[in-house]
Amino acid sequence: MTDALHLSESAAGSAPRDNLDFRRVLQIFLRTWPFIRPSLRHILGFIGCSAVLGLLGILATTILIAFATTGIMAAKPLGSALVAAYGLDPAIYVDVETLSDEARLALTWPTLWTAVVFTAIGVVGAALLYYYSVWIFQQINQRMRVVLIDRLQAQSLAYHASAQTGDAIYRLYQDSAMVTAIIRFVLVEPLMAIGRYLVGVAFVFMFSPLLALTLLFAAVPIIWLGRYFSPKLRAEFRAARERNSALTSWIQESVQGIRVIKATANERHRSMQFDSLSLAALGAAFRSRFSLNLLGIIAFALIGATVVALQAYMAAMSHQGADVFARDLLLAFGFAVWNFGTYSAASARTGDAAGSLGALISIWGRAQDMAIGLGRVFEILDLEPDIVDRETATPLAPFEQEVRFEGVRFGYIPGKPVLSGISFTANAGSVTAIVGPTGTGKSTMMSLLLRLADPDSGRVTIDGVDIRDVTVDSLRHGISIATQENILFSETVRENIRYAAPDASDEDVADAARVACADEFIERLPQGYDTALGERATKLSSGQRQRLVLARAIVRNTLILILDEPTAALDAETELEVLARVKAWAAGRCVFLITHRLSTVRQAHRVLYVRNGGIAAAGSHDDLLESSDAYRAFVEAEIG
Repeated sequence: MTDALHLSESAAGSAPRDNLDFRRVLQIFLRTWPFIRPSLRHILGFIGCSAVLGLLGILATTILIAFATTGIMAAKPLGSALVAAYGLDPAIYVDVETLSDEARLALTWPTLWTAVVFTAIGVVGAALLYYYSVWIFQQINQRMRVVLIDRLQAQSLAYHASAQTGDAIYRLYQDSAMVTAIIRFVLVEPLMAIGRYLVGVAFVFMFSPLLALTLLFAAVPIIWLGRYFSPKLRAEFRAARERNSALTSWIQESVQGIRVIKATANERHRSMQFDSLSLAALGAAFRSRFSLNLLGIIAFALIGATVVALQAYMAAMSHQGADVFARDLLLAFGFAVWNFGTYSAASARTGDAAGSLGALISIWGRAQDMAIGLGRVFEILDLEPDIVDRETATPLAPFEQEVRFEGVRFGYIPGKPVLSGISFTANAGSVTAIVGPTGTGKSTMMSLLLRLADPDSGRVTIDGVDIRDVTVDSLRHGISIATQENILFSETVRENIRYAAPDASDEDVADAARVACADEFIERLPQGYDTALGERATKLSSGQRQRLVLARAIVRNTLILILDEPTAALDAETELEVLARVKAWAAGRCVFLITHRLSTVRQAHRVLYVRNGGIAAAGSHDDLLESSDAYRAFVEAEIG
């Protein structure tokens, strides 16, 4: 059963946890500032334009209510300021008890044109602002993702040995996207909602202070509701993200291992596992969304009850024809007393203010999910890389003499060493074969040479200089490696060979392919070196992929070369040809061969037999056959 399934089952058996409080949530949001700051000018511009568009909407609504409700429907006189702005005759529209039928009919065209113009401005402005916001938010997200991938790549092999690939993908792709949501839902939309709420309260205050106070006090139970639901929401959102992360890891593992699944007729079992994981993720997502919607429903009920009560009060005031509170100020817009037009205007602003309260509680609920997602991102960003340059580190000098391991101990897990007391010297111009049973640390030794991890004790030196005293970039630029995994990318053959040496010429690429005996099959491909390999180069045989990886190491033209099982997928004839060419090319270089094949071992000047994390024997192949019982037994076991 996969790690993802174990994670799902363990999560299913435990209650969701909330390890965040309001202060921690606020700290997470504040930590996004370095990613937001470069776009601050654009964000402020977006907020300013949105505010202008919102105020235009309020202005349009007020004008249309005055024209349509007060003037056309109720036949009441209009405000002097509005009449003057539209160039209408005050004697017809202001200084009268009621509007004539001709005057009401004449108002139809200003009303229609006002609606058309403001609607056009609103639609075009909203569309432009939407695209502007997408551009701003994606710039911010891009900054976070670049930093996140850099931090993941900076971690040592010890970290990646225990980390799930799918979880890293989910954090990089899904969790990091919360930084864009935080701008919208924690900064922009709350500011706009608060602005609409305060404008609505202020507008309603001019009609009736009691209405405004009621709207203000309506926020109290809404705030308490958000505080009460927050811990539950955060716990359930975390569970949902962890379940989806586990599902992503499982899918990544299944796609990568599809050949094994099909070859073992294991599709049904994997489908059952997927069903279990997918249902667990669905259930976690459902529970979190149910709680979020429950919060919204309760808030809606409270806000709705408030709005109904306020509208009943406004209807009563309109029935009485009572004076509005700020009569002198509102008279310019035609709102001197409570009537149908006054009721419509005040009701619209009351609904807008109450709706803003509902929007704020919805935003707060979503913010809990954002905090969880960003918290998972910062868990990665807070990791300190194990492998960093010392302050006194200098570039690696050109290799001349030797590579030396001195009493090296290392383990991926504390207290469980993989290597113990490794000491040997490899000279320039030599080929050193590292052999031994599977899992004894052969590849780990070369990982230490590349500083993919650092020894727990002891040291690795190049020409007498501890590799921890040279910069990591210069060290890795001075060493080439052909990995055991034969990892290729969905680029062309040429770009795959040139991957580790982007400046290599086409001639260099072709020369490296010839040394790796890859030139013949490359030339038979449909577009030769320009043939795209596709994902994981599955159309090539294992031997062809292995030779491309070898060519990629050779094209770097370094003086230290690591070949990890370089001929494992090759037939005997091709193996001998590849080894002969590599040996001729590597004259004067320091070459390490990690291998199980005796035909490859025989090409080495020196053999290191690794067993139980230490070097059990060292010498030439022939000498070890005579002097080392352990090595002889290993060779006989390999021969069968």
